[in-house]
Amino acid sequence: MELNDVVRKIKKLLAIAEDPSASDQEIQLAAYRAEKLMFKYKLDRKDIIEKDDSSKNVEKYYFEKKYTAYLVWTLNHIAKYCQTQASYIGKLNSKANLGIIGFKDDIILCKEIALPILDYMEDTLLDLKECYIGEVDFRIFKRNWCKGFASGIKTQLDKGFIELKEEEKFEVSIIDLHPVVKEYVEKNVITNTSHFKRNSNEGYELGIAMGSKYNFMNKKGIE
Repeated sequence: MELNDVVRKIKKLLAIAEDPSASDQEIQLAAYRAEKLMFKYKLDRKDIIEKDDSSKNVEKYYFEKKYTAYLVWTLNHIAKYCQTQASYIGKLNSKANLGIIGFKDDIILCKEIALPILDYMEDTLLDLKECYIGEVDFRIFKRNWCKGFASGIKTQLDKGFIELKEEEKFEVSIIDLHPVVKEYVEKNVITNTSHFKRNSNEGYELGIAMGSKYNFMNKKGIE
C-alpha cells in the first residue's frame, strides 16, 4: 500500500473516531485501526495532519450506460466496503443511471470492482429472459434474482478481502462513511423505499447462488 493511501485511510479512521454521531463500538474500532496503521508505518498524528489532503471534496460519478435499477442493491454493498455511497437516477423498476458518491480515490476503487459485476449481471439478465420458463412474471423473477445476487455478493465481501487482479489484493475494512460524505448524502440524496407484494423464491435462490460464486478475479464472472 502506498504511503499516501495509508495516510488517507488513517485520516478517515480518525475522522470516524472523532465523529460524535458514531457509536462507541465504531469509535473504538476506528481508533484501534488508525493506531495500528500508524504503528506499522511509523507515523504519528503530526505526520497525518501535515500531509496534504485534497480528497475532502465529495464527488459524484455515474456509469456511462444505463443499467437495470435493481442492480443498485449489489452496488450498495460494494460501495459500502469502499467507503462510498451508491445512488441512482430513475425508477427502480426500469433502467437507471447508477452512480457512486464519495472521495475521488474511493470512487476509483469502487468503479474498478463494480463495473465488471454490473456488466455481468446485465448480460446474465438478458440470457435469463431468453430462456425463462417460470410461472411468475419475469419482471418479478428478475427483481428477486437481483436481490439474491446482491446477498451473495455481500457474503463474499463479508470475508474481508476481494481479489481484483492476479496476486493482488485490496484490504476491505468495514468502516462507515466518512462524516463529510455522510453529510453530503444526507443533504443531497433522496432515498426511496419499495414494497413488493409478489416474490419469486426461484429467482432469489438462483441469485444468491450466482452472487456467492461470482469470481472477482475473472471479470467475466463465473467460470
